[in-house]
Amino acid sequence: GGSQAGYTLVTLSKGQTMSLEVGCEVLLRIGSLTVNAGTSPALIDLTTGGTINAGASLTQNHLYMSTIADRTLTPTADTVKLLVRGGYTVA
Repeated sequence: GGSQAGYTLVTLSKGQTMSLEVGCEVLLRIGSLTVNAGTSPALIDLTTGGTINAGASLTQNHLYMSTIADRTLTPTADTVKLLVRGGYTVA
């Protein structure tokens, strides 16, 4: 896991889960993944100004923010690369 002011490149593999803290920003660069949440909206899409719901796939090169606790990302591709700023853990 990590937390810092700049962006960190994070690589995920299928079977891993990334948990986002409130305020965490993620930008999907390579691969595909879905967002998991108990309620919708799941994440704010800062690129469009909209939201995405639980179970939705993130769009490459869009910047997302977690504004509610208990949001997780699950890879649907073998390898996923994200730029991440803020608190997160990978399991």
